[in-house]
Amino acid sequence: MQFLKNKIYYLDGATGTEINRRGFPTKLPLWSAQVLFDKPDLLKDIYLDYIKSGADIITTNTFRTQRRTLAKVGLENETERINRLAVDIAVQARQESGAKRHIYIAGCMTTLEDCYRPDLIPPQTELDMEHSEQAEILAKTPIDFFLLETFNSIKEAVSATKAVEKTGKPFAISFVTDTNGDILNGDKWEDAIKELEKFKPLAILVNCVPGHIATKALEKIAKLTNLPFGAYANGSGEVDDEEGWKWKSDETHLIDEYSKTCTDWITLGATIIGGCCGTNHEYTCAYSRLKKD
Repeated sequence: MQFLKNKIYYLDGATGTEINRRGFPTKLPLWSAQVLFDKPDLLKDIYLDYIKSGADIITTNTFRTQRRTLAKVGLENETERINRLAVDIAVQARQESGAKRHIYIAGCMTTLEDCYRPDLIPPQTELDMEHSEQAEILAKTPIDFFLLETFNSIKEAVSATKAVEKTGKPFAISFVTDTNGDILNGDKWEDAIKELEKFKPLAILVNCVPGHIATKALEKIAKLTNLPFGAYANGSGEVDDEEGWKWKSDETHLIDEYSKTCTDWITLGATIIGGCCGTNHEYTCAYSRLKKD
């Protein structure tokens, strides 16, 4: 598969914060993964709303289903089952949606530790072994491609990339940045893109930052690659150390502002647009109406 540069593909919005918004607790360390054990139908409802709102891509709820995370609450033996269940729910939602357009399922993988803490990156041997395990599990499911997201360093991004390359599945990769739009741990975009282009990713993305910061990052990325690129930024709220996310006022003008920011990304040449923490299907409904000139 490939993403065409003359077309816009709309990602869904948040999963973890939307689970929380709908009344299900998302305490760390499991965060969004807890719903898979206790209330999986809620996740399917969220996917259905995103598809109905215009999303072309829904992302599996496997952000915190690595063995390392599950082991923190004594559930490491559930690793394979819970990853497969997460994909099954996305597949069920796609089938039940009745959508006439093709809906892609992106198999999510992320950092083994906190996305905002590059200082916690595990040793190389652990990175390679643990990313390979999750990649191998997800590759056996009907995902269309891997979405490696919220990476904060070249080191771990390349480890995950090598893991998915071995499966033969295509992948896109997304980074979280600092306030200047540079990769969070201080790595240079030039170095990251040069290294990752060797593996022929579907796209380079930015996520889990405020919209205006994503814009700064895309301004730099656009000058460095001919690959498709895009962003999915945060909406209402902010990071919370206990619940994972803390809500602020959820005013309609935030959605309008987000759509304007997405328009800026499209002007820069972005062809993949979505939402991250704090967004919901109302955001998706708004940005999925945006078109290339």
